[in-house]
Amino acid sequence: MACSGGNSDDCQVADPDDAVARGHEAAWMVAHVDHADTIALQRAILDARAIHDEYVLTGEDGAAQDFEQAFIDSLRRADEQLAAEIFD
Repeated sequence: MACSGGNSDDCQVADPDDAVARGHEAAWMVAHVDHADTIALQRAILDARAIHDEYVLTGEDGAAQDFEQAFIDSLRRADEQLAAEIFD
């Protein structure tokens, strides 16, 4: 649970299903960008990293892990060759 300023009213708990859905969506965006457009491909990858980092920065480590695993699994299913280039 992430809390700002120690106020329990400011606490947020990320929905694990939301993190997984966002991981799938980010992977889809990476897989379906024109791979010849390296700028667009880098942008899609950076956008995915920004979502992951958003979870980390708010202390939602579980959601960050859920997002990352969904992203990796989805990208491997959508574009095995690109996933191998990125993760292996």
